[in-house]
Amino acid sequence: MLRRHLIATAAASFAAPAIVSRGVLGQNLRKVKMGSAFTTTTNAAFLMPKLLKEEGIDLELVMFPSLVQRMQAVASGDVDIGNGGLSATMQVATKGFPMQVLANGCDGGWMVLAQPSINSFKDLVGKKVAVQNGSIGLVSLNWKLKQEGVFGKVEMAFMDNQDQPIPLMRGDVGAICCFEPYAALAEQSGWGKRLWVPYDSPMGKTNLGFVASEKFTKAEPDLTKKMVQAHVKATKEMAANTAIAIETTIKQFKMPREVAELSTRNLFFSAESGAPFIGGLKSLAKMMIDDKMLEKEPDWGSFLNLGNV
Repeated sequence: MLRRHLIATAAASFAAPAIVSRGVLGQNLRKVKMGSAFTTTTNAAFLMPKLLKEEGIDLELVMFPSLVQRMQAVASGDVDIGNGGLSATMQVATKGFPMQVLANGCDGGWMVLAQPSINSFKDLVGKKVAVQNGSIGLVSLNWKLKQEGVFGKVEMAFMDNQDQPIPLMRGDVGAICCFEPYAALAEQSGWGKRLWVPYDSPMGKTNLGFVASEKFTKAEPDLTKKMVQAHVKATKEMAANTAIAIETTIKQFKMPREVAELSTRNLFFSAESGAPFIGGLKSLAKMMIDDKMLEKEPDWGSFLNLGNV
């Protein structure tokens, strides 16, 4: 049954963009598109359509399996605003597409799980590890492999998060570096065990940002502020009431309750965008440069636009 849940969820993530809010007939609502990811780190987004309707905004959530495609859509204007993996956001921003981080999106939310027979990173030498290319997970995994002295001795198998648990179950990979709820699904199903809780690197739990293109924020300052305020309010609701995150995961991801509950324990809903968030983001940039995933740091003066709450 769990496998059927996973396959159905993966198929849904590749389906046509999902319209979450249609507005009420007779109302003249401003339509806004928001790019998001089919991972539970973005659970607060599912609360935003209702909050924004009160502000006269009809929010449509558009799901992207690929984090780079999601940020490219924000940069190009195909969507107005988005939940951005901060590694992908920086990659796009430093390649001539001005992007801005408006708030912290969510902390944590990923895990390294290994086959039951694997007890250390050294046991992964000569084996494959599944991870999403360009992701925060990849940055942290590279750091850990270097710490363990096995960097370059482990083969990376790049795949999206929803595609990782089944290869772990089959033994096609020795480990996965996976985002929730798929990490919880693999663990709860007994397909893998925790090898590393990946929050002790210099970037800590840094993960997600609420982001937009600089062009959008300059053209739509009032709308930008309303969107950020709704994101912050939705995130605070998630942080204050675990039941909301659990029920959202069950409804949106078609996951069993026990998987939803385990997943939620690895999520740290936060919109706090002060010094710790900025410090983690700058550490992430340095780690990416070390990995040659980023050529240079973004222009922090324009990249950080954190005063819209």
